[in-house]
Amino acid sequence: MGGSAQTLKKATPEQSKKMVETINKATASVKSIQCDFTQVRQSSMLKEKQVSKGKMSFSGKDLKWEYTTPNKFALTVKEENGQQQVYIQQDGKTKKAEGQSGQLFKGIAQIVMGSVTGAALSENGDFTVEMYTQGDIWVAKLIPKHPKLKKMFTSIHLYFNDKHNAVTKVEMKEANGDGTVITFTNVKLN
Repeated sequence: MGGSAQTLKKATPEQSKKMVETINKATASVKSIQCDFTQVRQSSMLKEKQVSKGKMSFSGKDLKWEYTTPNKFALTVKEENGQQQVYIQQDGKTKKAEGQSGQLFKGIAQIVMGSVTGAALSENGDFTVEMYTQGDIWVAKLIPKHPKLKKMFTSIHLYFNDKHNAVTKVEMKEANGDGTVITFTNVKLN
């Protein structure tokens, strides 16, 4: 789980159940989120880490992920006819994201929205959940159950703030060994 793994303590099954219930209760009242993010991507194909920054907003079932540096573009995830659709806005043009990049963005959106609503922590959901503590911070380790998600990720770690009502960091370990860490700051709920 990265460099902080040594300080994490695995919760007992009873603690895990209570932690998930607390997070689900806290996130149930969240209708919208606005925040800044820093995304650091480590890829075996690149010598240096890729660092991107931007803003994220979530409302209802829609998510907007807007990159401001080093490149300017936005990803919008909207539910249409019961399906999540991903759109990329760049240079004043909007196009639908399809193929592998569309699947990756849908996967990320599913994780972000699932952590906002608490759905990602449901044992009947898309992930097996293991809970950890790190002082006042709670960490949920999500292990994908579905083949489509397993092809993308080996595990995802969600770091919750001390009020347990918002995710402050997401670590995604990809099946190919690459990884992405997204840190959220200036989080405004509702």
